[in-house]
Amino acid sequence: MLDFKMFSGKKSAHESQPVYTYAGENPFAIEVDRLFCAYGPKIAVDHLTLRVPFGSVYGFLGPNGAGKTTTIKTLLGLRNMQGGSARLLNYDIATHGLEARQRTGYLAETNNLYGYMKVGEMVETARRLSARWNPQTINRYLDLFNRSPNQKINKLSKGMKGQLALALALGSEPDLLILDEPTSGLDPLKRYEFLNQIVREVSQAGRTIFFSSHNLNEVEQIADRIAIINEGRLVVEDELDNLKLHEKAVKVAFDRPVWVHDLENIPGVRHVMQEGRRFRLLVRGDADMVANELEKLGARAVEQVEMNLEMLFIAYLQGYRESSGPTWQDEKR
Repeated sequence: MLDFKMFSGKKSAHESQPVYTYAGENPFAIEVDRLFCAYGPKIAVDHLTLRVPFGSVYGFLGPNGAGKTTTIKTLLGLRNMQGGSARLLNYDIATHGLEARQRTGYLAETNNLYGYMKVGEMVETARRLSARWNPQTINRYLDLFNRSPNQKINKLSKGMKGQLALALALGSEPDLLILDEPTSGLDPLKRYEFLNQIVREVSQAGRTIFFSSHNLNEVEQIADRIAIINEGRLVVEDELDNLKLHEKAVKVAFDRPVWVHDLENIPGVRHVMQEGRRFRLLVRGDADMVANELEKLGARAVEQVEMNLEMLFIAYLQGYRESSGPTWQDEKR
């Protein structure tokens, strides 16, 4: 949902003086500390802690129902937290949420634009409700998406409405851009243009992008840091290149039956997945040492495989969901 009222300039009684500081004083655009949110007895976000550096392109990942959208809505003041704290652009969202939202652009998967308006009227409405506005910026994106000011919004397709909502979010030149499934409804060409022209332009301007997406290929193209959450808890958070450097996959086949337990007991093996008559081992650390141990067990074929984000995502969710051990966040405490 694109809610323009959340960005209006009227302040509540407790939101007075801005306390914004830039990256030189605080390295994090988003700080979440033990955030807790629940819907009745159902826990949606379970003491989640995140740090999103200024200027980063941060992928926020997880399966359906993991708590991603609840986290985002809480950061934007669209729902209340039951515990913990959060800051956007160094504003405490509990006391200075309006100031944070005035510097934040938000695009959700479902955009409730005013269908009775024309595109130009919607742009003018957004301009009046925004604390700052750059007409050249929005005109450039409207041209990119081939949107005419005279088009009726209720005549636009889902993808076209998404393009318009994105252009409106960027028109206010936000310091922080929060995107929830940003390319949903876009065809492959427009998705490519979004990734390579819009996201890179925004990030190169020194702004921060925090986005969730189920399209792991597009996340891998543009994100420099990721977090994976499941059941409201942090599973892993790190620079993407660092995860790929330390997490490896080894495929192995045997001519005789082997116990999965024997494979799991090899030092460095974090999880074992059986794929037909072969096994895939998630390894942290020295994959060569694991390969040598597999050969000692009589492996007839051992192959080291480079991990992409999709493999990391599946491995972490399968490995840590099935494990009774601590999550990555527990280990960091």
